[in-house]
Amino acid sequence: MRRRSERQNLRDLRKGRREAFEATICEHYKSIYRFVAHLSGDASLAEDLTQETFVSAWANISGYKGRASLGTWLHKIAYNKFIDSGRMLDRRAALIAGLKKDGPDILEVSDPFYRLIKDEHSLLLYESMHRLDSAEYLVIVLHYVQGFSFRDMAIVLDESVGTVKWRTSQALKRLRAFLTGRI
Repeated sequence: MRRRSERQNLRDLRKGRREAFEATICEHYKSIYRFVAHLSGDASLAEDLTQETFVSAWANISGYKGRASLGTWLHKIAYNKFIDSGRMLDRRAALIAGLKKDGPDILEVSDPFYRLIKDEHSLLLYESMHRLDSAEYLVIVLHYVQGFSFRDMAIVLDESVGTVKWRTSQALKRLRAFLTGRI
């Protein structure tokens, strides 16, 4: 725990104070939802997994040791919930629609040609990402979409930082090959 307010929030969570839990949900809900939406490609499943994540966190707050940020701990729970759900990452249409909602509004750009090119590039990137295997896709989403550090990714994935860096490097090489047409 880095900040005093985070430590106080954790104390309040452990005491079972509803306001602290509501504040935690407000702070982390969007990030957790976006993460599981990327993994599952299904908005309905993402909502369910996000809710299950917070229920599980509430029930197991005494097990949170504070070695990683609360957000990282919640992402780890969300990832485990996703794995438990047994869902695959083959729901491309729902994922692309979800990503467009989270991104900047493309209609804000006034040049229709620019919008067309930008939309095509985004679509090509997301289609290429879906050609990656699930482990490669996961590290790309965690690092480049969710903004996680390698250390936090290692905590979420229960792997060493070196392994996570290597997997990310391999995923980028394959993604680059897909985008340049070498595969």
